[in-house]
Amino acid sequence: MPPFTRRQFGQAAAAAWIGTAVGARRVLGANDRIRVGFVGLGNRGDQVLDAFLKHPDAEVVALCDLYQPYLDFAAQKVGGQPRQFKDYRRLLELKDLDAVAINTPDHWHALQMIHACEAGKDVYVEKPLSLVVSEGRAMAGAARRFGRVVQVGLQRRSSAFVREAAELVRGGAIGKVTVVRSFHIQNEWPKGIDAPPDEAPPADFDWETWLGPAPKRPYNKNRAFYRFRWFYDYSGGQLTNFGVHYMDVVHRALGHDAPLAVTAMGGKFAVEDNREIPDTLEVLWLYPGGTLVSFSQYNATAAPAGLKGAEIEFRGTKGTLYLRGNGYEV
Repeated sequence: MPPFTRRQFGQAAAAAWIGTAVGARRVLGANDRIRVGFVGLGNRGDQVLDAFLKHPDAEVVALCDLYQPYLDFAAQKVGGQPRQFKDYRRLLELKDLDAVAINTPDHWHALQMIHACEAGKDVYVEKPLSLVVSEGRAMAGAARRFGRVVQVGLQRRSSAFVREAAELVRGGAIGKVTVVRSFHIQNEWPKGIDAPPDEAPPADFDWETWLGPAPKRPYNKNRAFYRFRWFYDYSGGQLTNFGVHYMDVVHRALGHDAPLAVTAMGGKFAVEDNREIPDTLEVLWLYPGGTLVSFSQYNATAAPAGLKGAEIEFRGTKGTLYLRGNGYEV
């Protein structure tokens, strides 16, 4: 499978905007099951696969990953004989596939989602939707142009307690909200993810294809698998890993889609590893109506996340709502 370039991304994006629509989707009967293909079966892909396998109205029929052990493990979970691929484009050629779940590293989302829409598949794509605004717009354009259903993996939006908390905030239970703070605090000092040397990739892992549209670099185990999130070629760091979930909750609670202004400051100040993302970061947004929203990432301190261990604090004129991963309190 030859590597992709940014030029090819541009071609895919253009096709999404001006290409002809694919054929009509299959009409599902009452007893039909949605036939799903999975692209990306690592840490997050494995979790999403478990969720799909719990639904009797979905049938996982195809699997794709560049790392053979992930394919083998997923095939064992699914059972039967799911078709297996190393090249996601071959999976998208399947005529009996209704939808695709994309759980690959962030830098692949744009190409794979656009190609899936072009192929007439509905899409579940993991967060973040994209790393670049222009790519995000092209992806939204592809969904509209080809008439596809696309869902982004912001699963907190489906949580009952998040819905209740957002309704309380929007309903004025804590008054006018002037400050919202969010936190990702995980002490990684002093060595963090360490700084292993570059080396040959594992024999059963296609590193060149994994890089895809990203710059060509020698293999380093910190750049692949879960830790790609620590490098800007493939991710936006913890801001697009955890922060995107927090901002989705904030948008739902405040009733806004975007801020008026943003500023940020941070750096790699203390942790001694080969990461590129900051170990200390503060981002501040100003939202309509007079609300300051912040995201604080602290990887060189052991302090708990926020007051009362909260991930998000909504501070209003009548009270404060503290929200964490398993509930909230006012």
